[in-house]
Amino acid sequence: MQIAKARSTRRISGRREIEWVIGVLITAAAVYLHWVNFRSAGALWRDEAGVARIATLPTTREVWSNVGHESCPILFPALLRVWSFIVGGSDVALRAFGFIVGLLALGALWLNSWFFHRSAPLIALGLLAVNPSVVRWGDSLRAYGMASVLMLVTLAMVWRFVRAPNLKRWLAAALLAVISVQCLFQNSFLVLAVCAAAAAVSLRRQNFKSALAALGIGMPAAISLLPYRAIIREAQDWSVLSQIGFLPALIWTNLSDAMSPTVPWLRWLWITLALVAIARCVKGIRVMPNGTENDINSIALFAGTALIVGLIAFFIFLWIAKMPTKVWYFLPLTTFGAVCIDAALANWPARWQVWRTAFAILALVCLPGARELTSYRQTNMDLIASALSERADAHDLIIVHPWTFGVSFDRQYSGPTPWTTVPPLADHRFHRYDLFKAKMVLENPTQPVCDQVAATLRAGNHVWLVGDIPLSQTPPPQMQPAPNNPWGWLDDPYSDVWGAQVGYFVAMHAMHGEVVPVLSSNPVSPLENIQVVVVGGWQESPAVPDN
Repeated sequence: MQIAKARSTRRISGRREIEWVIGVLITAAAVYLHWVNFRSAGALWRDEAGVARIATLPTTREVWSNVGHESCPILFPALLRVWSFIVGGSDVALRAFGFIVGLLALGALWLNSWFFHRSAPLIALGLLAVNPSVVRWGDSLRAYGMASVLMLVTLAMVWRFVRAPNLKRWLAAALLAVISVQCLFQNSFLVLAVCAAAAAVSLRRQNFKSALAALGIGMPAAISLLPYRAIIREAQDWSVLSQIGFLPALIWTNLSDAMSPTVPWLRWLWITLALVAIARCVKGIRVMPNGTENDINSIALFAGTALIVGLIAFFIFLWIAKMPTKVWYFLPLTTFGAVCIDAALANWPARWQVWRTAFAILALVCLPGARELTSYRQTNMDLIASALSERADAHDLIIVHPWTFGVSFDRQYSGPTPWTTVPPLADHRFHRYDLFKAKMVLENPTQPVCDQVAATLRAGNHVWLVGDIPLSQTPPPQMQPAPNNPWGWLDDPYSDVWGAQVGYFVAMHAMHGEVVPVLSSNPVSPLENIQVVVVGGWQESPAVPDN
């Protein structure tokens, strides 16, 4: 009996050593991808430029009063502000901040695996480590990457409390919950899921006092969000411009890209593993408590419950928000879900745990595709700004369209040529949907731009069209001021028609034009891969630019 037990112990020890080696190798591959992303991402694109500008406003009062123009609470802009003060606010310095966040995310995976099952997080690493969506958007200069890190640390701290409840661990978990929701509003729904999971385990152990304490972990976090009530109410006035409703098809597309943008079958493996983890949770409910502190069934119950409640709560958030989802919106959910799956299935099944090792190795098939996607530039706006600084004259005119491109152009361009967006806005430091909404109720908001074009071309100077301004002699569709159109308050249709109006005016009056080549050493993300056209000459009769 003792000899058999000793052999079993040696086999487990040997298997764990192999798992640690494989985990370290996959982590090394992930670090390489983060480094590739850091070297390749380049300048900040418009969403990153907006939050960076808010973070570096002259006073903290201004930061607080403008944080409603971003999709996150105050913590992330505050971290960027401190980083910019200490390290610098250049694009490279801020990319370094994102690189560190990516490494912290890897550390959070290992932290959770140590607290849950004292082994390598092979499942979580297999799902996340070489996932290019996780690398690119986790390292992006948005709150989603840091929020994911803080949510994973919160998950670990709550589990520590569940294992051995005491005041010190409760305070640590509550503090991390507060910090987590102060980084991203969506984290509040995941904190609710973690607290519900902790209460479920305590109830399973028939410890009603700990169950109430577990639910109370989220109370300080909820209270900490009360100061944002006025900011949220104000933001609701212009958030209507982007609300398209709860669209399952769009949500599934972006969630699929978040789970696996390069290997389609891997998203179905995600779903399979999630269902198995939920099944393990159900089994954990049926099994009576055995009184051990680190009960395997308790881990499965905790992780499975957190996964179930987290999924439900997060999709309720999407239903309430009615916003068009993007891939990066799902980063906190996918990292949270992967760690919950890893915890629930770390010791399952008892005899065939080698599957975790095989799965982690199999996930490396994503590496070539991930390497390709993380080598993309986020924008070519810096290259365009440099070209315009060299070629555009102080008496020329630059038109940037759509208006959201003005945020990154404002950060990158410092030349003498006057520039405007369609329609003209008074502030391009960050996304001013409130200013754009004010233009939507006007009868002809593009007229000032057309007047500038006419004056510039008549004077013999050039107009530089940056972005997507269609040059066509086909008259654009007519529309009424908002919301007296079929699309109501949605901003994109207005922006598209206004861009077409300016393009039609240019096509009817400019005598010649050409596309300006903007070369990049690596591919550019389609989210901000911008072209430039320069036109010149003036005539009253129609003339199509020579493209």
